Amino acid sequence: MKKHSTLTSETNSNAAIRINKYLALCGVASRRAADRLVESGQVMVNGTVERALGITVRPGIDEVVVGGKILALPEEKKVYILLNKPRNYITTNRDEKNREKVLDLVDVRERVFPVGRLDRKTTGLLLLTNDGELAHRLMHPSSGVDKEYLAELDTPFQAKQLPVLTGGMRLKDTGEKTNPCKAKILQGGLLVVVTLHEGKNHQVRRMFRSLGYEVKKLDRTAYAGLRAGKLRRGEWRYLTSGEVEQLKQGGASP
Repeated sequence: MKKHSTLTSETNSNAAIRINKYLALCGVASRRAADRLVESGQVMVNGTVERALGITVRPGIDEVVVGGKILALPEEKKVYILLNKPRNYITTNRDEKNREKVLDLVDVRERVFPVGRLDRKTTGLLLLTNDGELAHRLMHPSSGVDKEYLAELDTPFQAKQLPVLTGGMRLKDTGEKTNPCKAKILQGGLLVVVTLHEGKNHQVRRMFRSLGYEVKKLDRTAYAGLRAGKLRRGEWRYLTSGEVEQLKQGGASP
């Protein structure tokens, strides 16, 4: 275990949880009884007796001992969720502005997190899970995961610019080079379907802006072969075992 050099507050660390909650989750005692254990000096964190009720510990990092026994959280059941994200929801776990978060839409006991991000204005498919290994594989550049977007533009997209959009282009704001992608023009150019294998920040919007277009609406219509189907905005469902297996087979190891 790593040395716990600084005891942080729960609000400053997404990973850390209060000591009484940790003891309760480990099945040692209720939170109130856990407070009494701490106050009576029966709890050691990284070899040091801790009596402060407000301390936090990091599961899997800090060593917590009660009665001579090292505690560990019970292994959490792995869950895989597909969410149809509405507009104006953010994909971070915490927000200083108290904006609505995608995690507020998902009612599960497990501590899930989004795989990658969609910006606040973008709608569509978002995968949530507590499987950190799979999430890492899917987000790694080598995974080759398809992400399909439907972009509604302010003016019709010109077909002559399609080779530039799909061939790998320089983004005007930073000069970054994008990888080749696929695109299909719909409704006279006002709608364009773009399929990417990478995920630069705000990439689709920046690609179109570099070519002189503004994206009025952006919806992720597919992720790694998954589609919304009957899921309406704000709705979610668990993935089937077959879909989970598909994701595990499709994610390449870094």
